[in-house]
Amino acid sequence: MKKNKIFSLLAAASLLVTVPSCTNLDERIYDKLPAETFGSTATEINALVGTCYNTLKRVFPSDGLTMSEAAGSVMIYPTRKGGDWWDGGQYLQMFMHTYTSMTSCNRGAWNAAMESIGTCNANLNTVLGSEMPDKDQKAAEIRGIRAYWYYFLINGWGNIPMVIDYNDKELPGNTPRAEAYNWLVSEVNSLVSALPDAEGNYGKFTKASAHALLAKLYLNSEAWGMGDKYAQAAEEAKKVIDDSGLELLSNWTDNFSWNNSGNKESILCAQYSSGDTKNTNSLHFRTLGYVENQAIGASFGAWNGFCAQPDYVKLFMHGTDAERDKMARDPEYTYYDDPENDPRIVSFRLGQQYNIKTGEVLMTGHSLPMNHYAEVFPLYGAERDGTIWADVQQQDGGRVGKWEYDASLTSAMNNDFAIFRLADFYLVRAEALLRSNGSVSEATDLVNKVRSRAWGDSSHNYSTVTLADIQLERRLELAWEGVSREDDIRFGCYDKDMWKMFRAKVSQDVDEWGMPKTVTPNANPWNRPKDEYLKLFPIPLTAWQTNPKLVQNPGYPGFN
Repeated sequence: MKKNKIFSLLAAASLLVTVPSCTNLDERIYDKLPAETFGSTATEINALVGTCYNTLKRVFPSDGLTMSEAAGSVMIYPTRKGGDWWDGGQYLQMFMHTYTSMTSCNRGAWNAAMESIGTCNANLNTVLGSEMPDKDQKAAEIRGIRAYWYYFLINGWGNIPMVIDYNDKELPGNTPRAEAYNWLVSEVNSLVSALPDAEGNYGKFTKASAHALLAKLYLNSEAWGMGDKYAQAAEEAKKVIDDSGLELLSNWTDNFSWNNSGNKESILCAQYSSGDTKNTNSLHFRTLGYVENQAIGASFGAWNGFCAQPDYVKLFMHGTDAERDKMARDPEYTYYDDPENDPRIVSFRLGQQYNIKTGEVLMTGHSLPMNHYAEVFPLYGAERDGTIWADVQQQDGGRVGKWEYDASLTSAMNNDFAIFRLADFYLVRAEALLRSNGSVSEATDLVNKVRSRAWGDSSHNYSTVTLADIQLERRLELAWEGVSREDDIRFGCYDKDMWKMFRAKVSQDVDEWGMPKTVTPNANPWNRPKDEYLKLFPIPLTAWQTNPKLVQNPGYPGFN
């Protein structure tokens, strides 16, 4: 096995670079080939580019997803009764917005980005030094992947260290967010002409990927303090929509199937395989109940981790707030059989789970039915860390149901994850049009194309859309897809969680379904803090310990 050791200032460590094939990006590791000679053939150059693409497998479903969806309004990693998923309080901190420079998932997401940029810089240096005839395109692809990771960092931490030249051995200080943003916009614009077209280049960083990234940068410009660039966002999103190599799939669920590779709605994706052994798609482990593999007919043991914030699930349900609350607490309510619910409610695994082979009711470790009702009940008397964060029952909460689980599933899922998906950019353009006083009629048409695809007809179309309608449609269409925090900041609701029950006093005395016998709403007044500085995450302490030139983001205790 061959290993190519690369030193990266950003990672401040030696990276073992895995070298995948140039077609499917599956991992193939080489050894006994010196780093100084690797990159002299087309096969080796393609392998280096593939290694950069493999960094995208670190976006989902681990710390990167947690930073968006748990700090946003989609996800909770509740502490399960018995102590599972307490994990030092890191998930409490993400949900309650009390994260610090020592929060574990904050460190993990930062490291993933920094190490990925280090890989891109090192491999870019080799590609640029080669004599391959297509090296300009290969270099542009690597720069595009690196640009995505810089977008990830600017989005999350704002004021970041930047290293563009692999041969620059000086430790970098913080680049102010505005300066990093302006560099990134210029960088992505400069790549477009050298990038491949979307047609026939699934999984690659294409011209459409670049326009999608620019659309995201312009859409969030005002929220990030860089001024109104909504007209530019609308223009870039239109370039994505008009790309002949992309299309909205007629069947919404095909985007998330077990064999979703190659679908034309995906603009940029992390490509996974059920044969992966590193940076796997481990979604099933993280969200499904301990024995829920039996409901799929598969052989794995899940970890009973994250679920949805209850009031997010209720957005997919019909009725008044009171009616939705009642349904979410009804253990016999059948979420998928209610024709008035948005069909995309299948984004969540809800309801009683059964052994697919025997039909038996699956039970939790506490002898309660494994029934995923939408509500999540924090148990009074089981609070942790001096807060109102309390343990919940093992069955509570809707799990991820958006991506198909296959009976052959063991250690790694086969489904690819779309980092940028075409439906998103229909909604990006619609939002940008409204925010820039553009065509309301076109914005309405764009939203209705996404909405009618989900419903199967135009019966639930809007006559005229508002920004509130677009925000709701984004939540319905893009649940679990890593846009929640960014969207919540832009729509001005980052301080609003979607777990009303978090504030209740909930009896640990339960009925045969595991439902609490008494619930006192609003017994614990609490809201997420409104401080502006929380819209950026703290730079991890370990990053400063590696690079003392770094300065902590405003609002957080300084390094010393």
